[in-house]
Amino acid sequence: MAAVGTVTIVEEVFDSIKLISWSWIGGTAETALAAATTTSFYTGRLLFAVTVPGTSDAPADGYACQILDKNDIDILSNNGMNRDSASVETILEASLGAAANTQLELSIQNSGSSGAANGVVYLWIR
Repeated sequence: MAAVGTVTIVEEVFDSIKLISWSWIGGTAETALAAATTTSFYTGRLLFAVTVPGTSDAPADGYACQILDKNDIDILSNNGMNRDSASVETILEASLGAAANTQLELSIQNSGSSGAANGVVYLWIR
């Protein structure tokens, strides 16, 4: 398993749809996540986002997820706040923003300080 406070990013392209997944492990004492920024630059409308808490070491209830663009603007439009520690939650296109020639950075807050809390965030862009 990856180290405390780290992220593994998978970036895929399927025709005109891009899928980014961030698998994250929270840090101790809310350590900032390292290597949480995509390699590629993205432009397009956000279609769908999903947050999946870890099954064995779920984050604290009410944890927050943001995806920041190059201007530190949350392209999830604050819809990734107050996530449930036991449920997969989705954010639909009507509630999401857009990306314009930017790398995207995952930010997780309030996940707990165990260094074991983890989850996955998925984002689809067209």
